[in-house]
Amino acid sequence: MDFDHLAEQESQRIFKKWIQHLVKNSSETLVTKLALQHRPGIPVSTTRFSHGAFNFCYQVAYEDGCRILVRFTALGRAVFRHEKVQDEVAVMRYLAENTSIPIPTILGSGRCAVGPYVVMTLLEGNLLSRYLRDPMKKIETLNLHISECALKKAYRDMADIVLELSKPEFSFIGALTQDKSGDWSVHKRPLTFNMNRIAQFSNIPPSAFAEDRFSNAADYFEELAKQHLYHLEYQRNDAVMNEQDCRKKYVARCLFRRLSRKVSKEHRHGPFRLFCDDFRPDNILVDQSKLEIIGAFDWEWSYAAPAEFTHAAPWWLLLERPEDWEMNLDHFLERYMPRLSIFLEALRECESRKMCEGSLLEEQCLSDAMEDSMENGLFWFCLAARHGAMFDEIYWAFLDQRYFGPFTTLEDRARLLSDEERMNLDGFVQRKLRQSSEGTLDTHLSIDEIAEL
Repeated sequence: MDFDHLAEQESQRIFKKWIQHLVKNSSETLVTKLALQHRPGIPVSTTRFSHGAFNFCYQVAYEDGCRILVRFTALGRAVFRHEKVQDEVAVMRYLAENTSIPIPTILGSGRCAVGPYVVMTLLEGNLLSRYLRDPMKKIETLNLHISECALKKAYRDMADIVLELSKPEFSFIGALTQDKSGDWSVHKRPLTFNMNRIAQFSNIPPSAFAEDRFSNAADYFEELAKQHLYHLEYQRNDAVMNEQDCRKKYVARCLFRRLSRKVSKEHRHGPFRLFCDDFRPDNILVDQSKLEIIGAFDWEWSYAAPAEFTHAAPWWLLLERPEDWEMNLDHFLERYMPRLSIFLEALRECESRKMCEGSLLEEQCLSDAMEDSMENGLFWFCLAARHGAMFDEIYWAFLDQRYFGPFTTLEDRARLLSDEERMNLDGFVQRKLRQSSEGTLDTHLSIDEIAEL
């Protein structure tokens, strides 16, 4: 489903006002002050650094050669800014204490005149995606002519991190926190990439999302299904093309909510695994000579998640985000499946090596589950659950007939809805068509209230 163009314009307006506020507060002076607060020394330069989709970054170089990163979370790009920073700082500290994944060191975090910030060590290297991407394409996509040997080396390094990330176990689904005694636990809801996207670009009110942690995967999958319904309900513009399109989207989301409670069986009550929505080669740094991994960064949208997310084959093998895939997903599979075979081979080599070293138990291996996820539909279910932009294409191509039998007509599918869902259908359609014709945008919060999230 396309995003609301008016919500996108409002997001950009807020971002520009925030940038003006950053400049007004003498950004380089502020950056130096924050740097010295968390890393004493003599700064010799402060320069802008490469910015991601949600952050604005500065590099501070010290006289002793140390380089650190001061990162602000941008208003207008991230909706739940303070929660996002708290979650990322917590998971990075957890990873540093409990895994062998090389990551930047958190030096400090807090709130300042322009919002939440993080200060961390700066990892220097080249993006792994730089060596894998097709230089002739505007959208970041895998170079299909790269040698199998080079691709397998990259996948093997990624597989090492995937395995290490999946080993910690938790009793709840949600964000991590550390208490005063040093113990780690899950204390609240997970903040996800998709929650931010649909709140930012579809104008869903922040209050629509659940706030508590989840004790079982069925409840969490149902919450994700509800978020897809909220996406359709609250987005006023560009959500539906006509009455038939609206009915089809409504039916798909109602049926997805029904099946959401049935998917998790063996791992419904955990243990739950660490998962990062945005983990991909674009967040991995390697050295220039041997392409060995220096570190992994950008751990926002990381949380204890259903085991099914970890057991599904990775979406990033072609580098592209799901919203950039072709609408004909069979064409996507033609490109994806050969690379999945290479990744699974690399993953099995990593698993064998780690088991021989004694750092991985047989029950912690992921390769068989990932391979099966393409056959049993778990790959597509997890993608549909986590990515609102591609929900409809995935649901109708790979989920509907698998769970509800051969498709005849949309009217027949609508008969599978509950009495309440069928009763609400006509009114919902008329309301969405009226919203589309009005061309307006609801205002849920002021800029000041958004800045406090």
